[in-house]
Amino acid sequence: MNTLKLEFKLDKEAFVDRKLIKQRNGKLLVDIQGEFGVYINDKCFFKEPSLALLELGVALTKWDRVRDFSYYTIEHDEREGPLLTFNNRGEQGWMLFSIWQLFESRDFLTIETITAEVETFLHELNEELLRTYGFDIDGFLNRKSGFFGI
Repeated sequence: MNTLKLEFKLDKEAFVDRKLIKQRNGKLLVDIQGEFGVYINDKCFFKEPSLALLELGVALTKWDRVRDFSYYTIEHDEREGPLLTFNNRGEQGWMLFSIWQLFESRDFLTIETITAEVETFLHELNEELLRTYGFDIDGFLNRKSGFFGI
């Protein structure tokens, strides 16, 4: 069985305006960043030293786990393609793609493998967000004022 690992390290040195944190301002989507890596069968598929982790967490939270998932960041031109995609290939399983991938993966993953790893990533990200900024993804999404259409 093929494995998937999503790893991150929140950049706690980056300046994030406390006023924006208190407001749960949408600008936090791109201000809260860190290193992010995707590993397939323990091989580094994708590594980015500064990715908008809150934005990714929000996108993964909204993903229904049925349709394909494609992550585009506000900070990058969408016309170049998705930073990360989970592509449903039917009975064969799911494949990953990224415009920044380090190799072309031909490994199929089960939706259960992807879902379990996404849930682990979201749980760990929420813990880090709570410790560092005092809110988690749900707390950010449930704020009263909207920004970026979220």
